[in-house]
Amino acid sequence: MKRILIATDGSGSGFNALEHGFSIASDAGAAVTVLYVSRPPSGFLGEPYYQDVITEEARQARGVVSSAKHHAEAFDLEVDYEVRDGDPVEEILELARARDVDLIVLGSRGLGAVSSLVLGSVSTAILHHADRPVLVTKTPVGAAV
Repeated sequence: MKRILIATDGSGSGFNALEHGFSIASDAGAAVTVLYVSRPPSGFLGEPYYQDVITEEARQARGVVSSAKHHAEAFDLEVDYEVRDGDPVEEILELARARDVDLIVLGSRGLGAVSSLVLGSVSTAILHHADRPVLVTKTPVGAAV
């Protein structure tokens, strides 16, 4: 295994994905790419709300990347970071192909079957459309999310 892609959204399940992905990469001697995907805001918001949402998304992305960098310090790994705008499923799959990763690691929000049907599930879509191995981590019961 040479490269692992860890997709995180800054949530508890995203942190869990970082923990598992960094651990696997450390054991395998693999390089890591950490990806955060922000969804572009709707153009219907209008000014100044549109700009406020963009500013908040940028702040969120910086926080997630900063937290991932801090967490990566506990592992002796080659890590790079990507922030992309767009549909999370499309961006994760495109980066996985572009970097020719050997494994995609991401968390599961644990919405359950009904909520996932209504809201959609990034992890489910990745599992169905990825052309490489995928590890979906679950946050342990009782853990803070």
